[in-house]
Amino acid sequence: MEASEQDVEFEAEYQLEVPVLCMQCKKNIETLQVIRLLRKKVNFTSSLPRRGYMTVCPHCQAAFPAVLGGSLVG
Repeated sequence: MEASEQDVEFEAEYQLEVPVLCMQCKKNIETLQVIRLLRKKVNFTSSLPRRGYMTVCPHCQAAFPAVLGGSLVG
């Protein structure tokens, strides 16, 4: 199932220095989209952050590992 850009609201978009092949949809991608994660529920006292970020392919929304500001996301 392929999600369109209208289905997903993204926080930011990053241009890649060199195009790469998405391992999920096999399309060349030149940008990655960043989606914000919000902690919804925990059943314990958590020291985990309340929010985070995930980078995704703009074509199929498959998750990609990336480093933003020194922190690994995705």
